[in-house]
Amino acid sequence: MIATSTTTAKATARAVRIWIEGAKLNAAGFTPDTAYVINSRLRADALVLMVDANGDRRVTKATRNGKARPIIDLHSKEVAAVFSAGTKVHVRYQRDMIIFSQSLES
Repeated sequence: MIATSTTTAKATARAVRIWIEGAKLNAAGFTPDTAYVINSRLRADALVLMVDANGDRRVTKATRNGKARPIIDLHSKEVAAVFSAGTKVHVRYQRDMIIFSQSLES
């Protein structure tokens, strides 16, 4: 495992959103413009992102102080199917994989 963090699933008008960014994504192989897939079937209580050259999603890029930083913005009914708004989400960064699960701190 590379790192862990905690975030909160947030309600929007359209769905539920989870947002992560920064150095932990780079360390896990999710650099700007990297293709990935979301797998919600591996575990009923989690979302798993996997680097996949043929993936249908891409890590976006923002620039801060002239440096590129990766951003993953999950905003869909797929997220809402696993996490309700306000849920604390545990994020586990592994090489070419990120796992979102309900935090025990809820």
